[in-house]
Amino acid sequence: MRLIVWCAWVLTAVLGGYLATVWIRHGGLRQRTPGVTRLPLWLVLGHVALAVAGLAAWTAYLLGGVRGSAWAACAVVLVVAAFGFMMLLRWLPSSGRHSNAGGATAERHFPLTAVVAHGTSAGATVLLVVLVVLRMA
Repeated sequence: MRLIVWCAWVLTAVLGGYLATVWIRHGGLRQRTPGVTRLPLWLVLGHVALAVAGLAAWTAYLLGGVRGSAWAACAVVLVVAAFGFMMLLRWLPSSGRHSNAGGATAERHFPLTAVVAHGTSAGATVLLVVLVVLRMA
């Protein structure tokens, strides 16, 4: 089960890497002025950095069997999921005051199937990590 969690996490990372590539290719790093982007740089980079740190902690748990690494990965993946959910809510279309209507932000180029696949894989990863860690307790 621990290896299945790792595989799910890597799949989620690959899908997230694809979304990051689309975002960067369409100017996501250059759209830093207020109102131009719906995904602040701190949120994107925090999501990525914490996800990589969590995957590293889970890998350390797999290789070394240190239970503390699994607990750390569990805590981190919950924060990563919260950041991801914040990005999802910001990505969803809206007609509010800050909607940037008519402007094409970098994240508007995300394919819906890629977002759904990343989110589904991420949800499965979070659930599996929590289940494995709770089973250890």
